[in-house]
Amino acid sequence: MKKLIITGLLMVLLVPAAAMADVGYDGGFYVQNDEKTFKLKFTGRVQTSFFYEKEKNGPAATMQFRLRRALLGVGADVHEIVHIGFSIMHTSTDLSIPNQQQTFQNVNIAGAMASIKVIPAFVVTAGMVGLPLAMINEMSSAWYLMSEAPIVISRNDTLSNLTPLRSSFGAPDGIGINFAGSYWKWFYSLSVVNNTETNYSFTDNTKAMSFGFRTGFNIMDPVPGSLTDFECSQTPKLTVSLGSMYQGGRTDNSGAVIKYLWTSSLGVGFRWAGFSITTEGFYRRTRITNLGGTVLWARPKLTDIGYYAAVGYYVIPKKLEIAAQAGQSIRQGPANNSWEFGGGLNYYIFENNLKVQLGYTMSRYFALDATNTYTLERTKHNVTLMASALF
Repeated sequence: MKKLIITGLLMVLLVPAAAMADVGYDGGFYVQNDEKTFKLKFTGRVQTSFFYEKEKNGPAATMQFRLRRALLGVGADVHEIVHIGFSIMHTSTDLSIPNQQQTFQNVNIAGAMASIKVIPAFVVTAGMVGLPLAMINEMSSAWYLMSEAPIVISRNDTLSNLTPLRSSFGAPDGIGINFAGSYWKWFYSLSVVNNTETNYSFTDNTKAMSFGFRTGFNIMDPVPGSLTDFECSQTPKLTVSLGSMYQGGRTDNSGAVIKYLWTSSLGVGFRWAGFSITTEGFYRRTRITNLGGTVLWARPKLTDIGYYAAVGYYVIPKKLEIAAQAGQSIRQGPANNSWEFGGGLNYYIFENNLKVQLGYTMSRYFALDATNTYTLERTKHNVTLMASALF
């Protein structure tokens, strides 16, 4: 069934290409008609890495190659008003998630959506829209300063029965509808999705919804969707961002029944002359109505906070960049905190289309021992060499 869907989508997008007259490259290969009322674009990415990892009080050191991401994106623009797009993605597990098999998952469709620009300040999008929350959530992984995102949005500590929801501050996926736009220096994005918060599950419960909203102001020129200032901007770029999301009821892996989660973010991004800094803070409130049968520690209301900072600077413009990244999650409850810091070098061989990243990170998290009776503090050292090819 999935193959039939992919084939059908490709046929719908490729049939008009027979009449195309203009072919070129602009952030991806494209074809468009003479009137420039229809444009079809293809993008792709392959990221492979070699890593060495060692944990104190953990398993033996690991050293191996892996293919982190491989994807093909297809998008079509009609009269610069309607956009339809999706990606075929093959990805392995994020190493920042402990005790996960580092193997490829099935090929999935990601980012499948259709949007219409009602007016420049009001765009409606339906499909895999997810929930907006923070700047980092809307930045492409092709433009990360390190091989992985900051720990606060990518880490789920080992699940345990100590306290509910040992999760990150990342914004979840979800099928729904999004309203977005901008006016002058102000911008906004609002989404409503099923509270299953996946791109492949549906619910007929009209009350089981989650909501996300992000707004911001470009004090100077707007900060683009990347963690780096590859363009070595001649004028300063400065953006502030404020986000909030309400996630509907669910049952946690610990067995606790959660009435809602409310998460907010506040951040700032600055770019100028090859220097970049992005930093955001997060606050989450969890309301629990039933602790279930496996929770050993919890309160009716839990408060979690987190933050990260990512800094980069081009020693050689558009060629050699030094990077540093740090983050911390402080969750209410015992053995519930984690942190990470590290740095690296990025070498751009052919702009961002071909690059090599070398980075080191040190992180700390907690895990249960074999008897499931107490927690072990884990300190992990990771060295990763990643090569990326994009078109």
